[in-house]
Amino acid sequence: MIDIYTTTFKEPLKPAVFSEYLSRLPSDLIEMNSRYLRWQNRHAHLLGRLLLVEALKAYGIESNIWNSIKYNEYKRPYLTLNEYDFNISHSGDFVTCAIGKNIRLGIDIEENRKVNLKHFRNIMTLGQWDEINSASAPLKVFYKYWTIKESVIKADGRGFYIPLDELEVEQNSVQFEDKLWFVKEIEFANGYSASLATDQPSSFKMHYIDFYEPGTASQTKPKLVQHK
Repeated sequence: MIDIYTTTFKEPLKPAVFSEYLSRLPSDLIEMNSRYLRWQNRHAHLLGRLLLVEALKAYGIESNIWNSIKYNEYKRPYLTLNEYDFNISHSGDFVTCAIGKNIRLGIDIEENRKVNLKHFRNIMTLGQWDEINSASAPLKVFYKYWTIKESVIKADGRGFYIPLDELEVEQNSVQFEDKLWFVKEIEFANGYSASLATDQPSSFKMHYIDFYEPGTASQTKPKLVQHK
């Protein structure tokens, strides 16, 4: 079972609340957060890490979280708690974190922004490109394949070092080299596409976290407002 924690933001958190949440991160992540110029990017970065904290709490892990996160040679974060894997993605107003035990996974969410599809011809197979161009909603089909490919390369751990145009999607799976990835499309909201990739068949459960609960900064606690 994969647990997918998600949240959304349409306005900035109150400064005191943002600062209190930020203080829960280690110094290197606080410094990284400060590099972002747009408030939206600072919030997405912060909320992604807070989702990970909430996800691990649900597994009974509340101490030494940040010391348990390392990075592979391709800068993919992973947990030294070997039985767990996690992945974070954000786009538009949404941030999401997927976590599972005894499984390898990747997740990607994308707001369906208008783009010039011709600029992305080189990341699609011939069949995928034909399907996109013949579809009644080409943008939706494009983002379906984009999120599937992104979720796979994030699960693999090598990211864009993997040639996206070599990723064929057949019967909800992607074979690359000697590895088979199982992929699922996830419904988040209108105007968004999302996909989950795992190295074994798995179901998933969605959890929505609200980080905008009222209260003083020192008492601010995220709230699980939806669980299905």
